Amino acid sequence: MQVVGSLLSTIGWLGLGLIGSLLGATLIYEFGQWLGSRLTGGRVVKIAGYRYQLVHFAGHWRWQRPIHSEPHLVIMPPSESERFNYATICFSGGLFNLLAVIFSLVTVQQLAHGFDLWLMIAIIWIWVNTLKALQLLPFVWRGRATAALDFKTARAIPAGTTAAYVTMLATATMVETGSVASLPVDAIQLAPGSTSQNYLIVRQAWVTLQWGQQHGLPLAELLTGLTRLTHSFNELPPADMAVYLDATLYWHLLAEQADVQFIAWVQDHELQRLRQRYTPLTQFKLRAVYQWRVSHQAPTALATIEQGLKWANREHNTTEVMWLKDLQTQIEQAEA
Repeated sequence: MQVVGSLLSTIGWLGLGLIGSLLGATLIYEFGQWLGSRLTGGRVVKIAGYRYQLVHFAGHWRWQRPIHSEPHLVIMPPSESERFNYATICFSGGLFNLLAVIFSLVTVQQLAHGFDLWLMIAIIWIWVNTLKALQLLPFVWRGRATAALDFKTARAIPAGTTAAYVTMLATATMVETGSVASLPVDAIQLAPGSTSQNYLIVRQAWVTLQWGQQHGLPLAELLTGLTRLTHSFNELPPADMAVYLDATLYWHLLAEQADVQFIAWVQDHELQRLRQRYTPLTQFKLRAVYQWRVSHQAPTALATIEQGLKWANREHNTTEVMWLKDLQTQIEQAEA
C-alpha cells in the first residue's frame, strides 16, 4: 500500500507539473508576444484566457465571459503600416519560450542524477516550452493556424503581408468597437496579386464583405462575394472554414436561395460540431433562420434570437446584435 500511495503521489505531482508547465509556457509566450507588439508600435486590445477574457471596448477595459475562449492576444497593429513587422509579432512569443528552455537546461544540470521528482517536472517544463517555441501548442491541435503558418502564408505572395496587416487591424477594431464599419476604404481593398488560394487573402475578402454589408451592401452582392470564396474553403484552416461556411449558409437561407446541398450542410453533424466549436456565437442566428425558413417555427426562431442577443451583448459584438435584431424584425413582420 505504501508503494501504491507513493506512486499515486508521484503521478499527482507530475500531473500538477504538466498543468503548471502549460500555464507557465502560455504566460511566457503571451508576454513575449505583448513585448514584440509594443516594440513594433502595436498594442494589445484583448487578453483571452481559458474561460474569461479582458477586452478594451469603447475606451475601457472590461471583463467578458464568452461562450468559448482559448488563450491568445489580439493586437492592434500600428496605424502606420510601414512600422508593421509581422515577423516580430509572430515569433517574439516563441523566442521567449526558447529562452525559457535554455535557462531551464542550464538550471536542470544542477539537479541530482537518477530519478528525481523535481527532475521529471523540470523535463516536463522543458518539453512543454519546446513545443510552444516550435509553435506546436496550442492552436495546431485545435484547427487554428499557428503564428508560424500565418507568417509563412503572408510571405508566400506580395499581397499576403498587406492581408495580414488588414486582418489584424480588422480583428482589433472588432474588439474595440464591435464592428469593422469604422475601417477606412483603402484598408479593405484587396491588393494587386491577391489570390483566393492564400487564406490570409480570403480573410481579407471576408473583412471586405463585412464592411460592405455594414455600409449597405445589397444582399445579392454579398451572396456573390461569398460564392467567390466557396471554392477556397478546402484551403482554409478549420477555424476559418467554420466562419465562411456559417456565413454562406446563413445568408443563403435568409435570401431563400438555399438548395438541397445547403440544407444538407446545415444538418450535417460533423459540420455542426465544426461550427459550434469555432463560431458558437453566430450559431444562434443560423439556427434561428433555419427554424424560420425551413422548419417554419417562427416562435422557436424568436426564442433562439433572444438567447443570441444575450450572448452578443455580453461579448459587446455590435455587428452580431445588429444582424440578430434585423432577423428578428423580418420574422416579426412576416408573422404579423
